[in-house]
This record gives sequence, structure tokens and C-alpha cells, in this order.
Amino acid sequence: MIVKKFILFVAIVAGCTSVFGQKTLWTTGNARTLAAGQQEFGIIQPFQIGITDKLEMSVSPLAGLSLVPNISFKYRWTDGPWMIATQHTYLMPTMLLHSMQDSLFTKLIRRDTLTFSDTLRIPYVFTFRNQVLVTRKIGKETLITGKAGFEFSLKTKADSIPALTYPQFYLQSTTLNKKLLWFTGVRVDGNLYKDYNYMAELDFVSSGFGAEHWAIEHKGYFIWNKTIKFAALIGYKMSYGTYPFPASNPVTNQGRFFIFPVADLIWKLNIKRQPEKDLFRVR
Repeated sequence: MIVKKFILFVAIVAGCTSVFGQKTLWTTGNARTLAAGQQEFGIIQPFQIGITDKLEMSVSPLAGLSLVPNISFKYRWTDGPWMIATQHTYLMPTMLLHSMQDSLFTKLIRRDTLTFSDTLRIPYVFTFRNQVLVTRKIGKETLITGKAGFEFSLKTKADSIPALTYPQFYLQSTTLNKKLLWFTGVRVDGNLYKDYNYMAELDFVSSGFGAEHWAIEHKGYFIWNKTIKFAALIGYKMSYGTYPFPASNPVTNQGRFFIFPVADLIWKLNIKRQPEKDLFRVR
């Protein structure tokens, strides 16, 4: 029932989206890939570079600073009105888990949500995220993207890692205990007026196929393209889901709602001017 309501809501959001177009749109979150040699990066957005016109590599320095080495590859399989790409991401959160054990975050977040016992033997953890992105042009320069994927973790032998009861990390942490995390969603990229773009995204995330713990996440961005090489964005991220209570009552679930502001600056380097051969063009 939850999944059916989510699919209906996605259809309503996509159908009500305005259709205008004047500016080139970015590649983050859809099936588009950067041209060979072109680069895009922000303070929050990952650093992206086109290896070839169809293969894009990205790294999140912000996650790296959080002690999570990471790398992602996206390959675009088709051109034309339907654009299909697959994206494969690798993360290694082992150092982050060790920092939680060393109480690095106790001054920022409650101890019972993010720290482990000093005697816990933390394994080496390797997390893999895989998704399929299908993008379709639905307006003059407006795109709708559907996505689906899954995430899992492999680890060496050691003690079992308890799930992190802090809501922003809980679902991802369930993969540390042999749970498969799966997600599906829809995203719309479009133009509002002249140099102003927007992005709206809605996702359903579930730990396991029984939807014992799940979340509905929504992001909305307003983007100002000052020049072809620089943009600024402001927006928000909302999340509603079920999470266990902290250690005082770990077996009870509760729905929780959160909203966070988002702001970023984005730079684009080595812009490649190409003929209009797919959904995008550079002006």
C-alpha cells in the first residue's frame, strides 16, 4: 500500500511540473554525462569529469573529508529522446566508523546515536551502490528522469555493527548488517525563466523488501546560472520515514519528519561546445 501511494504521488508531481527551456542543464542525478574533459564541481556537489563523451567519473571531496573514500562511474548507453545510463558507486566507511568509536562526534550529536563501545572490533567495510537512470525530454528543455537501484555492503570478519539510530544515517547503516537497501524515484530538471532553473526530486528508500523501515525523501533546488561557467543554488531536503528509537527503546518504530536547507556554488571548467545531438546544447 505504501509503495502504491508513493507511485501515485510521483505521477502527480511529474504531471504538474512546468515546461519551459532556455539554459543548459547539469548532469547530476540524470542520465546525461559530461563531454570528454569537461568538469563540474561545487562545495557540496561532487567533482565530476568526463572521461569520454559517454563515461563520467565523480568523487565527493565532502564525503572524503568525512573519512569516507569514494568514487563513482556513470556510463550513458543510449542517445536520442530516451537516454539510459547506469551509475556505480564505491564507498569505504571504515575510517568513519572508527572515528565514531573514538567519540569524534560526541560534541555534535548525542553519544547514544553515533558512537560504539571501545571494545567493538570494527571490520573493514566496502559499500556498493548501483542504479539505472532513464531520462526523457518532456518539454522544450525540460527533462524527467526515473531511477531505481540498490545498495549493499561487504565486510571482513569482526563484531556485528549496531545500526545507527540517528535518522539521517539509519537506513544506510542497515546494509552493515546484511540488509539490502533499495530505492526508486523521479526527478525533473527544467527552466523557469531565462537564467533560472529548477530541480525537483522524490525518492522512496527501503531497507529490505518488506519495507520494515523506509523513508520518503524530497529535494527541491532553485538554480541561478550567472554564466555558462558558474551557477549558484539554494533549496531544501525533506525526509519522512520510520526509524527505531535510540538505545532506550530500540524495538519501537516511529515516523519522523525532517527538513534541511541546502546551498551551493557550482563551477564548470573546459566547457565543450557540441552540436545539438542529444537533449542538451551549450550556448
